[in-house]
Amino acid sequence: MRGLIVAALFMALPGCVYVTKAEFEEYWDNDGDGWPLDDDCNDDNVDIYPHAPDVRGDGCDADCGREEDSDGDDWPDLSDCEPDDPDIHPCSKLEVNDDNVDHDCDGLTTVRPDACPGKDPDFPDAQPIAQCGGGDEE
Repeated sequence: MRGLIVAALFMALPGCVYVTKAEFEEYWDNDGDGWPLDDDCNDDNVDIYPHAPDVRGDGCDADCGREEDSDGDDWPDLSDCEPDDPDIHPCSKLEVNDDNVDHDCDGLTTVRPDACPGKDPDFPDAQPIAQCGGGDEE
């Protein structure tokens, strides 16, 4: 009975609503991107959140690991011709002429004559993130 009276008093008093630590963490959004702490892999950067545009090769996992990247080269496994080798991926700058290794996944062992934009096919107008900074990027 006493608990009901205390609960009724809290509900009747104006001002700050009492929440548990779990409720606070579930709803708090430090960077204002609409994703709470438990879901946002970097709650200090408004450009990094689940399902965000993720420009390939900019070094930031902007979509919070939505697309698996086994080797951590910022190219999703489905787009990466060598998903277990971080030096081999589309647009790799490690490509050299005729070394018998296709570093940039274009099917050739020579340097590409064209520029490689690294755009996110789901968000072609997405801009690279200048700095990932302090978070749990994967």
